[in-house]
Amino acid sequence: MPSPRGFFSVMILSLVLLVLGGCASFQAGLEKPTVKVTGLRLLPSQGGLNQRIGVDLAILNPNDRDLSLRGISYTIGIENFSVLSGVTDNVPVLKGYQETPVSLEVSANMLQVVRLIEYFSRAGVKDSVNYNFDAKLDFSALLPSMRVKESGSIPLVQGAQP
Repeated sequence: MPSPRGFFSVMILSLVLLVLGGCASFQAGLEKPTVKVTGLRLLPSQGGLNQRIGVDLAILNPNDRDLSLRGISYTIGIENFSVLSGVTDNVPVLKGYQETPVSLEVSANMLQVVRLIEYFSRAGVKDSVNYNFDAKLDFSALLPSMRVKESGSIPLVQGAQP
């Protein structure tokens, strides 16, 4: 007959394995949300070299359950220069099968802005610029954080009208 202490240890180990298995299966069924940048706007300056910029996002939750976020950290780059960054813990719940609008504030990294200006003065400004958006979505304790990336090109010259 096993000792009570040995039986208790086996039960605790079994319970831990069951909980870990449940968490793994819970996470495995989740699809990564997609993030679209839907708008940028200058915010009133607070003086000095610190220019605040508003960024509007649309986060699409392709899952059948709501996702609660603890926070988001994000950077926006132009031509591979990380010029804008920020963090927030003020994020609404991402409803299942819905697109949720989120407004963020970012600050400009003035050193990177100077480097970007120097880059454009050497290479010239083309018809479009490349951008990249990188965000870390930090979920509740049961879900691992997810990285979301979007990149693309922003046209600077509008096509000729026929």
